[in-house]
Amino acid sequence: MKKMIALIILLVTVMSCTELTEMEARRQQRIREKGQVCTYDYKGNYKYCEYER
Repeated sequence: MKKMIALIILLVTVMSCTELTEMEARRQQRIREKGQVCTYDYKGNYKYCEYER
């Protein structure tokens, strides 16, 4: 019985990790598709770039 419960917990954990990995890959793809927006100060000097939301 204990082995069965341990197996179920292990399977749920692996499935959750796989799903999280896929979600992160989709998020990274969306970020790459949107591009970056760069910010400059009043003199026109580069400050930083961030991904569009």
